[in-house]
Amino acid sequence: MAARRRRGEGSVLYDKTARVWIARVSLGVTGGKRIRHKAQAPTRKLAERELERLLRAYGAGGDPATETLDEYLAGWLASYGPSVRPSTLTSYRGHVDNHIRPLLGGIRVAKLRPADVRRLVAELERKGLSPATVRLVVTTLRIALGRAVAERSIPDNPAAGVRLPRVVREPVRPLTAAEADAIVDATTGTWIGPLVRLLLGSGLRLGEACGLDQRDLRLDEGFVRVRRSKTSVRAVPISEDAVAALREALAVAPRRGADEPVFFGPRVNRAGHRDRLRGWSVSHALPKVLERAGIGHLAPHALRHGAATLMLADGVPMRVIAEQLGHANPALTARVYAHVVPDQQRRAVESLERRRTR
Repeated sequence: MAARRRRGEGSVLYDKTARVWIARVSLGVTGGKRIRHKAQAPTRKLAERELERLLRAYGAGGDPATETLDEYLAGWLASYGPSVRPSTLTSYRGHVDNHIRPLLGGIRVAKLRPADVRRLVAELERKGLSPATVRLVVTTLRIALGRAVAERSIPDNPAAGVRLPRVVREPVRPLTAAEADAIVDATTGTWIGPLVRLLLGSGLRLGEACGLDQRDLRLDEGFVRVRRSKTSVRAVPISEDAVAALREALAVAPRRGADEPVFFGPRVNRAGHRDRLRGWSVSHALPKVLERAGIGHLAPHALRHGAATLMLADGVPMRVIAEQLGHANPALTARVYAHVVPDQQRRAVESLERRRTR
């Protein structure tokens, strides 16, 4: 049922068929046709926020999309968040707060042009960000502005046709058991130690590991639950050492509770509390710890690749590895780790040679 409001204040109603709340603002009649702008949200509270945003953008007969990109992205994150994985939302927030807002946040959405997005790309490249990261940041902006296009706030998406830097993917570097042990030894006693052991003992993505809540742990059964979305969860088996690492993380957690994170950041915020560990903190700290130990520069994602190559070295079938990593298509797994397979084949042939010479 729509909430009763005065004329011109818009409305909020629940669509039973689609099972979503809808915020709606009417702009009157033009050419005999009523013009409305709508936005969807999973809850009534978020729909109320969407209504406020629509009223700011279209209220009092004003021009569409008069809000700044800063204001628009704040509303987009608030309403879009419940429909994606926590790790995805964390990634979007990082892209918005660290890269998009500082450069483009003051520009009005209706005035945003492809030239502004190209300026963002150039600035990110100047900072030394990898082509893959640049593409992810611009993709976040494109997804956000896509909703504005769907709502007819803007005629087209200024981030849609911008040329992005080409990503040249280096072959995944296999990790040996000795190297994995050295990484664990180097991080033991540091705040990232338990997380590193979990990544090596599971193959989880960094965002998935940081997004774990305490209710997601099934340590007695030897697995954790990773939320793909609000309604989709996958169970990921983990090694005994990863189980021990998670128990250690829980033992030092400043707060306990089902909705509390497993891993907390190392710093205390202004309120005197520690927040959920963010992936960028790990990405910044891990290479420094490993370089000091003489291991060399390794990003956290290399630990996921390391877990996969260790499983390959032990003869685990590619299909099983794909399931462990959460790849929807095993062909992706085979493509990423194809160069590791010849080493297995070579060892297999050598075993045949030993049989012949006996």
